[in-house]
Amino acid sequence: MFLAPVIPLLAALACLLIKDGKAREYVTVAGTAALSASALSAVAAVLAGGIPTALGGILRMDALSSYMLMIISLLSFVTAIYSVEYLRVELAASEIDEDAHRYYYILFNVFVATMAVVPMLDNLALLWIAIEATTLVSALLVGFYRRKASIEAAWKYIMLCTVGITFALLGTFMMYYASTAASGVLSGEAKGALEWSVLNTMASGMNPKTVKLAFILIMVGYGTKAGLAPVHNWLPDAHSEAPTPISALLSGILLNCAFYGIMRFAVLAGKSCGHEFVSQIMTIFGLGSIIIASVFILIQSNAKRLLAYSSIEHMGIISLSFGIGGFFGLYASLMHIMNHAMGKPLMFFVTGRIRNMHHTVETGEVRGLMKSAPFLGVMGFVGLMALTGMPPFSIFISEFFMFRGLADGGHWYIMAAFLGASGIVFYGFLKGFGSMFLGAPSPGGKAVETYLPANAVLAALCFGLLFLGLYMPGGLDRLITMSVGVVGGQF
Repeated sequence: MFLAPVIPLLAALACLLIKDGKAREYVTVAGTAALSASALSAVAAVLAGGIPTALGGILRMDALSSYMLMIISLLSFVTAIYSVEYLRVELAASEIDEDAHRYYYILFNVFVATMAVVPMLDNLALLWIAIEATTLVSALLVGFYRRKASIEAAWKYIMLCTVGITFALLGTFMMYYASTAASGVLSGEAKGALEWSVLNTMASGMNPKTVKLAFILIMVGYGTKAGLAPVHNWLPDAHSEAPTPISALLSGILLNCAFYGIMRFAVLAGKSCGHEFVSQIMTIFGLGSIIIASVFILIQSNAKRLLAYSSIEHMGIISLSFGIGGFFGLYASLMHIMNHAMGKPLMFFVTGRIRNMHHTVETGEVRGLMKSAPFLGVMGFVGLMALTGMPPFSIFISEFFMFRGLADGGHWYIMAAFLGASGIVFYGFLKGFGSMFLGAPSPGGKAVETYLPANAVLAALCFGLLFLGLYMPGGLDRLITMSVGVVGGQF
């Protein structure tokens, strides 16, 4: 299981050497399938009661790690399948050439590898390096089309995230100082001074003032990468300019990788400083993200930018739920990570096919997809309802658990603010996407060759959103509950 990140790296090497485009597609899909199998083996090991380690403890898989790796690998797999159709259409339309096709698949696999290694690392310094590596690789994919707007978006992304993640590095240094001070060893030879599993046992003895400063730096640093307001500025441009499959990975996985780092530090900060401090910081970032995103969603006319601001809103929900704490708040946060990782790629995939059909993603220029492309229209409408938290979809369930946590804590004002912002988001989504799916079809659309496995991916994501809204499998519920136990020590 610890060789999982090596699989996409080998696939990237194969894509570099292979000249045949279809072979590159098969290698990438097979590689992500193997990665998913490896992740599921890690889940099975954890559910059996183990915490596998490797390389002297540098690599470690607890329940939270295996849960995140499962989401990363499965979404990478469905995105690899969808990429086949998306790039074939672009090749046929001469929007990209064979060199760009090869370049995409090489970087795609390297990007997946950098994200897959993030939840495996127990060392917080290596975790920072891995998250920074995701920035460097994904920036190249954001600028894939080499247009002026995409290059500007890539530069904005890499500059803001690199500056932001520098704060995370400072926060990591501060946590190292706190750990060595607590252990009485102020040298670089302090054993386990940056290993999360070791710090977790000694966090209560760390200096609260030092840890508070460290956590604030972490929230600003990793919060920038996670798309939390007010340090979210890179996200709308990057999501809108990247190839649509990459937009799905950025939204569904990359943001969660950064939030994974926040969760690990939140556990340590909670034990050292108390739950109230962590709760206040994460609630402020979470609720602020929801409110800011809801306002910008109202004024978007580009479907991909609308989805980008929706990502900011959903990361806010994840942060707010985590800040609420308690079993229901933490369960809601972790479940919402998975739900968003299904719902947002679904909508990006639908938007990508709309772009291929109409050569635009402007919401005012495409209408009536339910009639002109019934399958696509239905998939998109399901995604719209799911992302806005409508029952019976799974996002409604995770938000319901969040409400339960808010009610248990007596946070009525926060609940009222969230409901108001959610109403604005619902209206903004209906205003933006409603006309695309309903009404009389717009002229100018052309049929494109669809890839049957890509249709299966869209249907599977829709089914997952509906199924998990009606029934939670016992194994998945146990994995999330065990993950709550990992992050809930301070609550």
